[in-house]
Amino acid sequence: MPDVNSGTDVEKIMVVQPANNEPLNEKDTMRYRKFGNTGYRVSALSMGCMRLGEDQDVNTNLVSRAVDLGVNYFETTRFYCGGQCQHRTAPGLVDKTRGVIVSGKTGISPDTTAHSFRKEIDLQLDILGLTHFKFFQVGWFGWDRASHLLKPGGVLDAIRQARDEGLIQHVGFTGHDKPENFIKCIETGLFDSLTVPYNLLDRTYEPTIKRAGELGIGVVAMCPVAGGVLSWDSDDLKEALNMDMPTAAMALRFVLANPDVSTACSGMQNLEQLEQNVQTAADFDPESDADFESMCEGVERLRSRLDGKVCTSCRYCMPCPRGVDIPRHLGIYRNWKCFGLETWAAREASKIPPVKHLSNCNRCGDCERKCPNSIPVREMLGELAELQGVEF
Repeated sequence: MPDVNSGTDVEKIMVVQPANNEPLNEKDTMRYRKFGNTGYRVSALSMGCMRLGEDQDVNTNLVSRAVDLGVNYFETTRFYCGGQCQHRTAPGLVDKTRGVIVSGKTGISPDTTAHSFRKEIDLQLDILGLTHFKFFQVGWFGWDRASHLLKPGGVLDAIRQARDEGLIQHVGFTGHDKPENFIKCIETGLFDSLTVPYNLLDRTYEPTIKRAGELGIGVVAMCPVAGGVLSWDSDDLKEALNMDMPTAAMALRFVLANPDVSTACSGMQNLEQLEQNVQTAADFDPESDADFESMCEGVERLRSRLDGKVCTSCRYCMPCPRGVDIPRHLGIYRNWKCFGLETWAAREASKIPPVKHLSNCNRCGDCERKCPNSIPVREMLGELAELQGVEF
């Protein structure tokens, strides 16, 4: 793999002066935060557009209203919503793109060339009706793909050329690699931002986020409400965080209490969700309304209820000889027992397909023999069965 720390490619890509560098929109209805070293102030709440539905009137009104309320960052790619994500986003941005970041994104592989990457940039600009991307992201990225990025005649050459022409201003990446690998990625100096999942239930990337803050890299925290899991009521979380408000509001506050997070990117699907999240972001002053360390301590007290017997989704227990999706069941169990999400857990467990359901378990114990964390899988599945009212 090319030496990403040599400085040569980094220097070449960073010398280009960005075009179209107007300040971002700011409204009294929203709070704004520093976006790394880009010079931008990004809205505390941003919008991920991957959950836009098939009703285009709803999509148009939702995106347009988000801009009106002060949201100035929208994350898109051509590959969400069955290939329709950007088509569904664009109508709500008509005559409203000035002072707003609408990011594009595409993945890379060993076969990606400068020509194919540039072609994708142009296509996404055309779909969105934009003249340039303030941010374009290398999607589904990881340290193992750094060589694809840096190879001669590849992605880096396309990015350099697009920046020369004013079509891209800043470059970020998204993905699900190990935290230590993402730290290596941001330490190359090639990226201005990263987008990673981060919420009350999943703090895996907290070390990466901390390092990004030290380096002046913008952090977009996706899944702040854990894909809707944290929209369910939890008295346990209220007590742990010392907050008396809806769980979704607590979840957003937790993410925004982290000083190294630039924006919480939520996949809102209707105006009610948008209005509530905007209100939460606008009302919350992390400097006076929360102690992040105390919030983390509260979350850790809840996690300690399982005495370290928490499934890490390593999947060593799989495949189950009876077809049971063990990691999915144990993830549901963790959120129920640690965070008090009982109603959600019962509903979520009932959605598991019959061929993967715990009711197929014959208690053989094969999973427990394989588990590196000595998790009492059969006991936990039995409690889940009792919650659902099914035989086990």
